Amino acid sequence: MRYIVLTFLLMMLIPTISLTEENDTAFSSNILPNAGTATSNYSNANLDGVASSTTNLSNNSTHNGFTITCETQVNNNCGRANTSIGELEASHDMTVTATGSLVGIEGDSTPDGVTHTSTQQKLNGGINLSSSIAVQNCEWSGSAYRCGSSAGAVDSYTLTMKVKNADGDVLATSTQIRTTDSGYNANERVWNDSLHYNGVHANNYEWSWTGVDGSESTSVALRGTNLLGAEMSLDFPTEDYEPLSTEEIKSINESLGTTNLNESQIWNVVSGLEESIGETLNLETGGSVVSVELNEETMEVTVYTAKEASVKEVAKVQEVVQTMNETKAVETMKKEVIKEVVKEINEEKKKKSKPVSMVSEKKEEIIPEKKQTAKKEVINEKEEKQETKQSKVQTEEKEETQTVSKIDMVMAKVDAKVKDISKNLVIKNLIKLDVMVGDQISLAEYNDVVFYVPKDIYINQIPIFDNRKIYNDITLVSYVNSDPIEIKTRKLQEIHLKKRERILKLQELQNG
Repeated sequence: MRYIVLTFLLMMLIPTISLTEENDTAFSSNILPNAGTATSNYSNANLDGVASSTTNLSNNSTHNGFTITCETQVNNNCGRANTSIGELEASHDMTVTATGSLVGIEGDSTPDGVTHTSTQQKLNGGINLSSSIAVQNCEWSGSAYRCGSSAGAVDSYTLTMKVKNADGDVLATSTQIRTTDSGYNANERVWNDSLHYNGVHANNYEWSWTGVDGSESTSVALRGTNLLGAEMSLDFPTEDYEPLSTEEIKSINESLGTTNLNESQIWNVVSGLEESIGETLNLETGGSVVSVELNEETMEVTVYTAKEASVKEVAKVQEVVQTMNETKAVETMKKEVIKEVVKEINEEKKKKSKPVSMVSEKKEEIIPEKKQTAKKEVINEKEEKQETKQSKVQTEEKEETQTVSKIDMVMAKVDAKVKDISKNLVIKNLIKLDVMVGDQISLAEYNDVVFYVPKDIYINQIPIFDNRKIYNDITLVSYVNSDPIEIKTRKLQEIHLKKRERILKLQELQNG
């Protein structure tokens, strides 16, 4: 696997380095529900297959442990599973989803080969999800490997991975959208993607693949991208996680330019920054980057590309990284992520804060007397219902006078015990509010009163919905592809990439 390192402290590009594996990390086999399924006959990737039987795939159905969903069904189905080829075929659109726990998964450490089982304490030390998929994308009009009912604009496919806590909250996510042309066997395309999460509380995962038909046909089925194979593995620490020390937290805060982030908040910043950098790089390089990792000690950002990435793709990544260094884009992203984390912290504080807690303690001395007064008022109200209207009014006036005098007594006690002016006013306002609420006139007698008779005035409406499609033959992709500015931009990019590729080849020749 190739990777490029850039740092937002030195803002410099460091040459490619090779990875070393240590025995402090365990690596699992495929944790998706298709583990052990026979490999597709039309794939050379040697990945676990995805089709367990030949059948149509309807919305909200399950197949081989995966959940099948789609936004638009064609002939009442999202797609089809085909065991003769060994693939899941998408129609208008189809999403294949798997979820599961990250606790209790076995993995072997290298090079000692010892088997370890993931626990929550181990997962708190940070994890990595590695996904591999084999894809056929030749059922569109411009494909070099045209197959099936090829028609319309280029098809697309999306790979999404999510790390969640025990409550189902998303802690980290990675989304890769691609349109790369590919066929079967030697012409298929295999993608290796990773999602790093360095924070705590990782507990379960969600993996999904979505194939979309570029022609957007709602009448012709199985024109979308096909999934030939899929695997996802978990990398986790072999030792239980030890929380950061006070000095480490202080040092990381200084490196981030923050002052009082705790350990969990630091990991939120790290994961958020990795996600932002990864999204930007993939957007600029067409999905050539498989993952991004930030070292919280050195503040170096490691950008991973697929090991099968071409020289041209690596050159493009290097070019984008250099641009990010020159424009200090990572520094900007860091500030935005920290701002978002601090905003979430403040929102949580507002939810948990209880501004009247101090007042409540002061009110405890007053509550018993108020409760007695309230009880008396309730008794008086029951008695008043049996009296005449005139006596009722007289009683209310008398009670009001008594209530006022009692409020004055309570206020005097508050003045005597609470000397702080702001707290004094808060308590007095609360007492007055309680009295006002207690003295409200009951509206229960109006429960059975009909104020107006309901009448349906919107009947026999004329249907005005129009199902016609105005832009059947026009898509955004075709419009963009024929745009003169877009054509010029692509040509300039191609020239720039060729130039970069030749520079790299010259450097290789100079280095022998």
